[in-house]
Amino acid sequence: MVITERDRQIFNFFAKWRFGTIAQLRKAGIFSASDKRCYKRLLLLRNSGLIQSIQLAGGQTYYHLLPKSGEIIGLKYPWYSSIFRGAGDSTAVQYLVFCDYAQAAGIDYLSTEESLRRISASNYDVLKKIIKSHDRFYEQNGLLHAMVVDFGLSMKYLAERAGAYARLPVVLRESLVVVFLTFNDAKKDAVARAVNGSGLKVKLLKANWKY
Repeated sequence: MVITERDRQIFNFFAKWRFGTIAQLRKAGIFSASDKRCYKRLLLLRNSGLIQSIQLAGGQTYYHLLPKSGEIIGLKYPWYSSIFRGAGDSTAVQYLVFCDYAQAAGIDYLSTEESLRRISASNYDVLKKIIKSHDRFYEQNGLLHAMVVDFGLSMKYLAERAGAYARLPVVLRESLVVVFLTFNDAKKDAVARAVNGSGLKVKLLKANWKY
């Protein structure tokens, strides 16, 4: 088959986010046609051994790269790299939600190396508790943002996340916003109570994405 520039954009999108849905490809401006036409192109790419599709338990279909398409866009990862494989539903949903949030907020996440550099002024014990999490970091309006997503986590864990950030040096906390992304009002309200008095700049959001 002939690989088009749009196909390359699709491959690069999956290389950046690992997983993606038709809705996310449309949000990125890669597709402007109907979902049916988008699906037909993705089906052709899948049948050509360029991408793979996987259905979540909730019925949503997501896609990811295969080694053949990775070669086309010049990726240097070995064929057994995780970027060319699917994942369990919980892991896949995490990647999809991180992409959804980035598209909605108009942000790009910082690399792990840059995130560590930005908070490296903290002591090791505090830093260890932060870097062992699945939190993502980004910069917006001149402030570093740490995003904590509630993937069915306990309130104890979420409170511990707030506590870890509250122990950062004052100079870091002053330029940090901790974003808690929950999926229902009850958890959002509970997080609000947990972070009250923590001294952190906090943003509480409720996600509407369903997987």
